[in-house]
Amino acid sequence: MNRIPVRKFLLASFALLLTASVAVWLLQPPQSADGQTVLIWVSDENPARQQQARLFEKLHPNIKVVIDPVNAGPDKVIVQSMAGVGPDVFDAMDCFQVAAFAKSGIALDVTDELKKDGIDVQTETFSGGLASSIYDGRTYGIPTNIAADGIWADEDALKAAGIVLPSGGWTWDQFIPIAQRLTLRDTDGRIRRYGFLFDWSNWRHFFCGFGARVFNENGTRSSVDSPYAVAAVQLMFDLVHKYHVSPTPIEQTSMATEGGFGSGFISLFAAKRGALALGGRWWLGELRKAKDLNLRVFESPFGLFRRSHGYGRSLLVNRNSKHMAEALELQRFMASDPYLDLINDQADGLASFLRANRKPSFQFNPKFPKERDNEVWLHITERGVGDDTSPFIDMSTVSGVIQVQLDMVQSGQKTPADAMKDAAASINGEIARAITEDPQLRARYNRALQEVPH
Repeated sequence: MNRIPVRKFLLASFALLLTASVAVWLLQPPQSADGQTVLIWVSDENPARQQQARLFEKLHPNIKVVIDPVNAGPDKVIVQSMAGVGPDVFDAMDCFQVAAFAKSGIALDVTDELKKDGIDVQTETFSGGLASSIYDGRTYGIPTNIAADGIWADEDALKAAGIVLPSGGWTWDQFIPIAQRLTLRDTDGRIRRYGFLFDWSNWRHFFCGFGARVFNENGTRSSVDSPYAVAAVQLMFDLVHKYHVSPTPIEQTSMATEGGFGSGFISLFAAKRGALALGGRWWLGELRKAKDLNLRVFESPFGLFRRSHGYGRSLLVNRNSKHMAEALELQRFMASDPYLDLINDQADGLASFLRANRKPSFQFNPKFPKERDNEVWLHITERGVGDDTSPFIDMSTVSGVIQVQLDMVQSGQKTPADAMKDAAASINGEIARAITEDPQLRARYNRALQEVPH
């Protein structure tokens, strides 16, 4: 393909996005008639976000917050911001997103601003959630919530089977016989309740427990074909195909679930289609609606290391915001006690700042007296490990490559070893392509090779 068609295609694509961005801008609410400043916050569709915005407005009556879930994601935010019609603040969900916002010049570097306010996210928050806040050693976001996954348990199912789960660390070898006992079949041998529900997109959790990494230490090559990574994927495969305690893709599709935020395995677990499930405290946003559930929480089993994958959102400020003072005020609010207490009360994960999770009000919430395991969630989150990343490739590409291979493992088309070998080759190929196209990235790559042996 010659250069002219490519250029025309790119220009046409940008023009299309720009037109859409202008349309979005025209639909945005103007400054309120009563003198309020309107902030546009691009976030997800979680209903908890509205309550968080209303609390901020109560404390700052001169500011109104409008939440926009339609334009979530780096591509839309970056294009709209370049066109001058971007939001005032926006969420970063992972290391890829904060990197995309930072490298595009859209996100405001707030390292020095937060320092003036006495806020140090690197020492005051859970380390597992920093990946969505920090890029290249600079702070761009305030961590707004944090999560690490544990084992949800239907206590009625445990009692019926006479099973008592361990209160501390335990291994997958200990877990599997229990999950088998909790798997129920009808007279025709069909599984009516699975011992364990987990989502294959949660491969990072299994990686953490086996000490597997996505990249080597300097980020120049992928490590997803290591014995540790293969062992993690092999366990995922065995839970489904060898031990039959988790559903196959076909079985998963055949089980009815409800749509909307928090659907999928959360709905299946709430419907008692699984006795145990791998998930975070944020599941309570839906599980609290199921009044007949008697829930307990336990640490997840581990392979070689007693730890989980830490993840969470961060709030970033658009450096082109026309309401910079108010946008920074909203960001500061998310490090304040009223916001942190609300996060814990909503069970929107855990509050990212450590101090909020040491309060008696977090340990026991009288509005939800049956929730007895907040201390367990705290211990799980303290062991959360964030993503390892590479400056030479974005994590959306990496995640896509790995998920394609995992889908083939899940359906039995590839062995874990072959799939991870192919995933590593694809990722390394993408890194090679990126450094070939960008001389500055190539220079950084060469420096990395010299700094850390690989």
